[in-house]
Amino acid sequence: MITPDQFLVNEAWIAVRINEGFMFVQNEPYDIYVLLDAASCYVFGHVASKTIDEAPPEEDVKELFITAFHAKNQWAETLITVEESSSNSVFKKVAKQKGLSVKTVNSLELEPILGPLKESFASTFTR
Repeated sequence: MITPDQFLVNEAWIAVRINEGFMFVQNEPYDIYVLLDAASCYVFGHVASKTIDEAPPEEDVKELFITAFHAKNQWAETLITVEESSSNSVFKKVAKQKGLSVKTVNSLELEPILGPLKESFASTFTR
């Protein structure tokens, strides 16, 4: 299991889809991706992606990384993503462009970090 106490603040960022089921906006299904600090669990922000597109727009992901950089005034060393999927490719690409190493883990390994966040998101946005 991966827990926040295994990291220093800004050592690693996590990029993950936060919604379990689709989010519908004007009858269109979307996925919501967040970028957060692994140690503090601070969420830098999110990007939305139409489900049919499979991945968020690269420009939106770049903007999200810039937001994270401005919040911390430095880049993280590592980006952690879950399992291989086409939706994560854009996060990995941008992370590598910014000099971050990329680590892919099983989503269950991140449960201590992501579980409470996903529960909070679900209770707030899927009523």
